[in-house]
Amino acid sequence: MVEVALHGAAGDLDAVSRNRVSWGIEMKPPNSLSDQELRAYADEHLQYEFDMLIWSAGILAPLAAHHDHGYLPWSLNNAVLNTFSVHARNLISFLYSRSQRKDRPTDILIEDYIDEEILEEHLPPITPLLEEAITKANKQVAHMTLERVDYEKEGKAWKFIDVANDIVAAFQSIAPHFPDPRISTELRDKLSRSGLIIPAVKADALDDIDGFPSGGTLSLIRRSQDRQK
Repeated sequence: MVEVALHGAAGDLDAVSRNRVSWGIEMKPPNSLSDQELRAYADEHLQYEFDMLIWSAGILAPLAAHHDHGYLPWSLNNAVLNTFSVHARNLISFLYSRSQRKDRPTDILIEDYIDEEILEEHLPPITPLLEEAITKANKQVAHMTLERVDYEKEGKAWKFIDVANDIVAAFQSIAPHFPDPRISTELRDKLSRSGLIIPAVKADALDDIDGFPSGGTLSLIRRSQDRQK
């Protein structure tokens, strides 16, 4: 029998992760992190994933209109879309990996923060769009697969605003139930907001003398109002 410490020193997330791996099982034991460690993790990493999802969706909205105007806007659009897909996948996995029995020993999940009985009552089921999004992120972005060709043939473009809306809606439902010691008030309030608040970003292509885009500008105009589905 392997003996491990369930709590590392405060802030020592690496040590705690090593302990959890040594269990050698897919479903990691509960209470692997202290409340203080969970709060620190959420305030840094969960907040980062959430902010990057919102900002990448906001930047993609104007960029998408220019993606076929030359290599520069094409590459910028793809770079931001890849960013969006990775953060969307991370947040979907955080919310739903355990319920689908796809979590790994070192994963941080919503079950680390909220009891499963509360999740069953307040966390909405994963939507078909989010199921498709995590598959597309795996098959189309994270790995070179035959499915990537199939997606291109079928014209299955990323519905990034709808995906972001579904993720935001899930967090809105469950955020009020994060225990106080495990999340800051500021982050809980951010996750509890209704609708999708998208940064208003203006994208302009810069033409050269031949009429082809030679550069581009991105400028933050303002923060838009809540955008509902």
